[in-house]
Amino acid sequence: MLSQKVEALILASDEPISFEKLRLFLSPVDASKLHGALSILEEHYAGRGIQLKQIAGGWQFRTAPAYAGIVKQLWQTKAPRLSRSMLEILAIIAYQQPTTRAEIEAMRGMKVSSSIIGGLLERGWIKVLGRKDVPGRPHLYGTNKQFLADFGLNSLHDLPDSSQLVDVDGIFQERPTASKNP
Repeated sequence: MLSQKVEALILASDEPISFEKLRLFLSPVDASKLHGALSILEEHYAGRGIQLKQIAGGWQFRTAPAYAGIVKQLWQTKAPRLSRSMLEILAIIAYQQPTTRAEIEAMRGMKVSSSIIGGLLERGWIKVLGRKDVPGRPHLYGTNKQFLADFGLNSLHDLPDSSQLVDVDGIFQERPTASKNP
């Protein structure tokens, strides 16, 4: 019966629901019993069209990857493509947060467009964390829970190690050219 209550709460929530919120709504419930109910649900939905996943610090039902193509047909609109610049800036913010626009520009070696920052804010992937205590008091940017949810991450620790990130264009530019002399 507890697992059915947990299932109902997770299904009704429009965002990942944290363990703490589940305990609050199901009070009084023992933490070990709640963990057990979540395990039962994970097992029940394993191998089905939806799965119970721990995402963005909470629990959410998600479409199983095998059925993503079918479900995608429900939405006729194409998701807006992300430019390389937008992805670079998002990656810098994710790995360097909290960071300012000037710090992002210094790292990229080029100006950051207001429309890119605006687009990331609009998608809910980044947020203003505050202001840096330097002249001009620039905004400090960091990622948001929506970033974690949309990219299927439970926490920032799930990001790949920054040493694993490779600039493919940089590799081709640095590759030695073959000698034409025999």
